[in-house]
Amino acid sequence: MGNELWLALAIVLIIEGTMPMIMPKQWQKMLTLITQLPADKIRKYAGCLVVIGIVLLITL
Repeated sequence: MGNELWLALAIVLIIEGTMPMIMPKQWQKMLTLITQLPADKIRKYAGCLVVIGIVLLITL
């Protein structure tokens, strides 16, 4: 179980780091737009992502 957790973390870091590395200006614009959203909307989006992640985790 421990190795799988580190593997999953490594994959997340690779995916999260790819976009700012390839397109830093567009990534900055996206972050600027996200910071202008109301906190409750960000919370809803994040909640959806968590639910999708849990569903994927359970089904795989």
